[in-house]
Amino acid sequence: MRPAAILSAVLLWLGASGCEEDTFVGSFPVMVVGAESIEFGAVPVGRTSTREVSIQNSGANDLILQEPAVWENPGGAFWVPEYDQVIPPGTSGTMQVTFGPPDIARYESILVIKGNDPQKDSIQVGLGGDGFRQGAIEVVPLHVDFGTVNAGESALDTVYIRNVGNGVLYVNRVDLVESTKTSFPDYKVLTPFVDPGPEDGRLEEGDEKQIRVAYRPGPDSTNPGDGWLEVLAADPFQPETQVRLSARVNRAPVADAGADQEVDPLITVTLDGSQSYDPDGHEPLGYQWSLARKPEGSSAAIANPQEEMPTFVPDLVGVYEAELWVTDGTGLESLLPDRVVVTALPAEKLLVEVVWDSPIADLDLHLLHPGGSLNGLLDCYYGNRTPDWGDPGPDDDPVLKRDDLMGFGPETVGYPEPLDLTYTLKIDFFAAHTPSGREPTSVTLRIFVNGLLRAEIVKKLSEQGQLWTAASVKWPEGAVTEIDQVE
Repeated sequence: MRPAAILSAVLLWLGASGCEEDTFVGSFPVMVVGAESIEFGAVPVGRTSTREVSIQNSGANDLILQEPAVWENPGGAFWVPEYDQVIPPGTSGTMQVTFGPPDIARYESILVIKGNDPQKDSIQVGLGGDGFRQGAIEVVPLHVDFGTVNAGESALDTVYIRNVGNGVLYVNRVDLVESTKTSFPDYKVLTPFVDPGPEDGRLEEGDEKQIRVAYRPGPDSTNPGDGWLEVLAADPFQPETQVRLSARVNRAPVADAGADQEVDPLITVTLDGSQSYDPDGHEPLGYQWSLARKPEGSSAAIANPQEEMPTFVPDLVGVYEAELWVTDGTGLESLLPDRVVVTALPAEKLLVEVVWDSPIADLDLHLLHPGGSLNGLLDCYYGNRTPDWGDPGPDDDPVLKRDDLMGFGPETVGYPEPLDLTYTLKIDFFAAHTPSGREPTSVTLRIFVNGLLRAEIVKKLSEQGQLWTAASVKWPEGAVTEIDQVE
């Protein structure tokens, strides 16, 4: 009986022990860490290095990790950015550990990993790493003065970023500070360096990077204040460098061509640029006038285009547009010209013009009274410029206002108050000024009634001596009848 009792007791104890072991394995997680220590080695100051720690759950229930702690962590050189908070049974998770040395030194700490493993609620992992100076930054110049820059032009300069250290230097960013971008937008970085990739900002020992900067004032720009270019690099002793930018603007002069004018043809017109000015007071101003538009066939030109108040004669009825550019005392030209419109409208109720395209031919315009003959008393032409056809006084008489002796014309006849008659218009090819007497030319006749173009007739004449009976004008209707006969 006694041996049997002893055996029964032993079996009962073994059975009880087996039940406790089965209950433990089935109810709790088991935390196993894959490393006792992590050595990061040498990491540049201003840069970081990240490693992963493997954490295995060998138990039969979820392993729940608490927020890890880093003991004895000088300068905050080690930290845990991410980790798997729950690791299911029979699987593995990871915990990321980052080393970022704040200075040149040896750093050692202890990572404490905590979980709900009842047998070991925390595991310690040693951490180690060295911070070292990988490069040293030099930025030159620290002040870029663009000087005085003309509005509408650009001034360029270069900022040099050099690695003067004994290893690799990483440049992280080169750009204008935000306040400069918003307050002084005329400063520009032509080669900005923003958020580069790991290798884009890499400068080997002795290397340099060139950053092109510019100042580009526009027509409305004023003198800017100081701007700032920011350079960020992985240099612990000089992580940020600012370059001062300064400039002055020479604002462009402003051209003012004066008020639009309405004039009679063949009357001298005076243009007025006296209201032009330079906002910086750089005087005296220089002037340059030109005719940007004039009627087809017009030979009008500005006689003294470099004066403040030049003159020209609108030789044909129509619209003339004079353009003015001005230059300030420094030689800067206005960014835009100004234009003035001069409209030549006849005061006469009947106005006749003739122009041609030969530079040497001489053509004559004739306005004939009914019953009149060529070159007679009832013919208004160069030999009878102011015939007397009506009552005393000039109002009811025509006038040859312009006689052109060689090339292009115009020849112009004005009639303020035509009598109620029908008049004939003839063009005489008076002289070709060539040995053969031939000089083909295209002739254009324009007839204006009460200031409006009533008819434009074009004819090709070839030699002197030809007489072209072009048209008749019936008054008071102002009706034009094309005849088109050449003798």
